[in-house]
Amino acid sequence: MKFETINSYFDNIYVITLERDIQRQEHIIKDLEGLNFSFFYGTDKKNLVMDELIEEGTYDEIKAINNHRFDKPMNTGQIGCSWSHRLVYEDMLEKKYKRILILEDQVIPKKEGFEAFEDTLQTLPEDWELLYLDCDINLTRNLGTWFRQLSCHIRHFFRKLKWNHTVINNLYARKYSDNLLIAGMHDSTDAYAITNSAAKKLIHLQKPISYLSGGLLAHACTNKLLRAYVFKPGAFQMHMKLKAKSLID
Repeated sequence: MKFETINSYFDNIYVITLERDIQRQEHIIKDLEGLNFSFFYGTDKKNLVMDELIEEGTYDEIKAINNHRFDKPMNTGQIGCSWSHRLVYEDMLEKKYKRILILEDQVIPKKEGFEAFEDTLQTLPEDWELLYLDCDINLTRNLGTWFRQLSCHIRHFFRKLKWNHTVINNLYARKYSDNLLIAGMHDSTDAYAITNSAAKKLIHLQKPISYLSGGLLAHACTNKLLRAYVFKPGAFQMHMKLKAKSLID
């Protein structure tokens, strides 16, 4: 598979992994051969103690509960995953990268996506801040999704749903071009790209840690805090054998 375009477009390609996940690293090296990536060792939940995270202000449990749709706190695995992504954002700023690609260590490339990626870059707005490269949920608007949004608006009015009206209006992606959609609510961090300005905004939202990694992006997109898009064919997908696992394991 040819990765020339994606290699040249991004200043750096991060693959987030844990030092102990040797099997995943071996799969990435094999399946992404030719992609100019570097491993970024994230925060392992096995090294985290919840009471210490709260006491030192790294994690805000009250905010996390408030930010979660179902009022749930985060566990150490989820905190470790969110922290890992935030560390990538911070590394990006420290190294003065303008745009980067972030992958988690369970992805494999999609041939059809890479074939369309170069042409898609021609229609990607210059002021983009976030680009999903692996997303297959909430991409279509139809009568059923309209009724769901109407129901959500009513539930919010009666204070039965946390989402505000802006979020509800932006739950589903909208068409921008043949291969690009304006992002909606896509709870995924398997493969996405960000710019320098997005990194600054995401760090601000995630200090202290109070969002799931995917929830942070979904919050920023649906509240229109980021200029975010979805590459519809997708350039990556989950490795099926690793689909049930993630950085939080």
